Amino acid sequence: MNKVITRIAIVGLCTALSLHTANAQSSFGLQQQFNAIVENANNYQDYKVIKAGLLRSLWKNANDSLANERKHLLHARTTISSQQQEIEQLKGNLNKQGISLQESKNQIDSIQLLGISISKGSYNKLMWSLVLILISALGFFIYRNKDFRNEANYRIKLFEELTEEFKTHKTKANEKEKRLARELQTERNRMEEILAAN
Repeated sequence: MNKVITRIAIVGLCTALSLHTANAQSSFGLQQQFNAIVENANNYQDYKVIKAGLLRSLWKNANDSLANERKHLLHARTTISSQQQEIEQLKGNLNKQGISLQESKNQIDSIQLLGISISKGSYNKLMWSLVLILISALGFFIYRNKDFRNEANYRIKLFEELTEEFKTHKTKANEKEKRLARELQTERNRMEEILAAN
């Protein structure tokens, strides 16, 4: 009976020791638990005898740690996936905003002329070119008008001279006609006197 009590005491002590070791080992990392099990193991010749409860506890802790790591890994992958989706969405929004910004810049930097979108620089060049062309055309027409005015004044002067000469010639011709008519009348009168005297 002493042997039975001793054996029960030893089994109880081992169980208590294994529970205490298992609880202590669960608070340690796996490497520390493994080292504690190996150090607490009994030696039998060249072998280490490890209690099955401690080994099961280590196995359970290892599985729990793996499950925990897998849960963290799954959570990390889920987080990464959601962040990648968010990044893609943000990239899409950034691209849309970039396009919108470029369109706004184009609208600010361009002017619609006859339904054609032209940049402000090109529009300014076009308008100043048209202004210079119109000023050149105006200068050309003013110059040509001056020539035409000079030519018209010259022709008017010639016409006035010709008119004056014609008036002078008409007056002279009229005087000559009157003089000739008088001379004719004088000669007729002389002829009548000569005929009447004979």
